Amino acid sequence: MTTSRIPADVPSEAFRPADRNDGERVDTPPPAADSLRTALLVSRARTAARSGDLDGAVRLLHDADDAHRDVLDLLARLHAQRGELARAAEYWRRVQEQHPRDPAAAAGLARIDRLGRRGPRSALARHRAGTALAAAVCAVAAITAGTVALTDARGDRPAPSQTDRAERLAERLDAERRAQQAQDRAREAERRAEAARALADALRAPGIAPVAQDGSVEVAFADGLFSEGAELTPVGAERLAVLGERLAGRTVRVEIYGQTATVPGAPTSGGSVLSLWRALIAARELSTAADKPLTAFTTASADQRDAPFAGVARNRTVTVVITPV
Repeated sequence: MTTSRIPADVPSEAFRPADRNDGERVDTPPPAADSLRTALLVSRARTAARSGDLDGAVRLLHDADDAHRDVLDLLARLHAQRGELARAAEYWRRVQEQHPRDPAAAAGLARIDRLGRRGPRSALARHRAGTALAAAVCAVAAITAGTVALTDARGDRPAPSQTDRAERLAERLDAERRAQQAQDRAREAERRAEAARALADALRAPGIAPVAQDGSVEVAFADGLFSEGAELTPVGAERLAVLGERLAGRTVRVEIYGQTATVPGAPTSGGSVLSLWRALIAARELSTAADKPLTAFTTASADQRDAPFAGVARNRTVTVVITPV
């Protein structure tokens, strides 16, 4: 069974706030489950924001830890995008209460402050700052990556946040899971193909031509098995008896498709009652020879356009598809 694991090279700090010694308050790390829940809520809120659902993103964050740095920062960005600058400033100030040197909060508050000034120069500054603020907050890349888009050009970009690290870890684990599933599917396909090849070898006999493909074996017969109607020829009865004996004791799924040739005046597609009768008679013969119940066989009429041979006589037959289980 495939399981997910935390890679050895991912630090345990990815699931708890980093301690700081630069004058900021050092909080006691929350339980890992609470921290991860908050990180996932922030991730979902960013996804909602990317799709344009700002209200939904805000509602998601109200269910998260309202003292978490990433929660407060994203709430500030969302309110700024909605034009609610007072609310945005409130959340950035709360970030600064915990982390006085946070560059994103400082940059956001500085831009909001410039928007509130008066005078001709301030009007130009408000226009530039307002454009920069809106672009920075609504930029998909910034919201997606959780990076600080509101720092000044000369400001330093902060280290990845806890949410960023959690998201990257989740993406890495998901990629590993998908890769493992792909490997499992490839191994299973190869196992089925090998089983089909082995079965084809075991079923091969004079007049019986099994071909392994896509994990199953398709059996065609060199000669027609039936007369013009639905009566087996002696050769047909012998061929089905040999095939049935070789199926005895095997755990397989067997599908039998009755065939008919296209003849003048007859339907050229859609199957026929005659081909269905041929499939039923073949199922009876295989059931007896393999000592399997009739319920082990599925019968159907093949379409006339799928006749395996060019000649009329050889198409008075059935095609048997056998799949190892």
